[in-house]
Amino acid sequence: MSPLNTLTFRHRLPALLVIGLLSIPWLPAKADTQPAPVGAQPAPSVWAAALDAIDADGLNVHSVLIQRGSDIVAERYREGSDRGLYSLWSSPKRFGPDDLHDMRSISKSVIGLLYGILLERGTVPSLETPVASLYAQHSELNQPPKNAIQIRHLLTMSAGLAWNEPSPVRRTRDDDQTSLVWTGDICATVFGHEVQARPGETFVYSGGLTSVLADIMERSTGRPLTELVDQELFQPLGIRGWTWTRDLRSRPIAYAGLRLLPRDLLKIGVLVLQGGRWQGRQLVPAAWVKAATSPQLAASPDLGYGYQWWTSEQTVGSHKLPVIQAIGNGGQRLYVVPELDMVVAMTAGDYGTPDILTAENRVFSLLLTAATQELQRATTSR
Repeated sequence: MSPLNTLTFRHRLPALLVIGLLSIPWLPAKADTQPAPVGAQPAPSVWAAALDAIDADGLNVHSVLIQRGSDIVAERYREGSDRGLYSLWSSPKRFGPDDLHDMRSISKSVIGLLYGILLERGTVPSLETPVASLYAQHSELNQPPKNAIQIRHLLTMSAGLAWNEPSPVRRTRDDDQTSLVWTGDICATVFGHEVQARPGETFVYSGGLTSVLADIMERSTGRPLTELVDQELFQPLGIRGWTWTRDLRSRPIAYAGLRLLPRDLLKIGVLVLQGGRWQGRQLVPAAWVKAATSPQLAASPDLGYGYQWWTSEQTVGSHKLPVIQAIGNGGQRLYVVPELDMVVAMTAGDYGTPDILTAENRVFSLLLTAATQELQRATTSR
């Protein structure tokens, strides 16, 4: 899910040389360092037990924020180990509400929302547009079967191209994203991979496809990605303090480079919860939000995929709750639960360790149970 934390052998030498030039020489965190709470908004007892489970399990989770309706009902920040995209080692850090955090592949979900905004304005191609038609300089793309790949297939990760990348549904040591950090031609790099399935049929997670989407938005509008996301999405949301890590050619790393404050990550979840509305304004088209956060394709037996957003169901008691998710390497999570009017944001630092996702799901399950019980008590007390 990140370009430089899970390197293949064939990419390791050049990547390490690059990292050596760019990264701060931090020392590794001590193996026995345990995260500890360093400051939190007091949580009502209904949430405290679930949040305390993070401490009990010694999870490297840096923040958890919960919003119900219009209120943040719990907010906790912690100490843990962390590393940036260009860092070789983790180092301990005390996190608080004013600390930016890597979003990693949650960046993809932001790209998905942005495309919907621009599509409604007619400034980017329709979903049925063949990608080959946008890159006349690459005549090889206009040959079957690659000429059947459409914008829709980029959004749903179903272009049918071979691609290796760690994800919530696949563990692999290979990571084809690495080459995207220095390639001079993103389109040629991504579409140079062989076709292994018909477009639209098979889910294959690919930061390369997100990079092509970002390139198409820039080429179509004549505006840089960071300007687009700032003016069209972040400024209306009141998101001011943010950065987007760049690659070796000074391009924003579309699939993994976003850094946000946890409270601003929560805002994105609330925006989705409200069907694209924010403070009375329809910021993202409601139809787009619905399509983007609905399962367009099965990613695994447990997860669906929309337009750069994950979907799932969570069982609480005998009831199944639809859950919308944005997921980033290391444990960056955004859960949206429409039936409970609830959004949960988490940041963490276990990059390249898929087990953190399972651990966070356990915490999220406890939070859902607490929310359901709170709702039941409120209903019976009326």
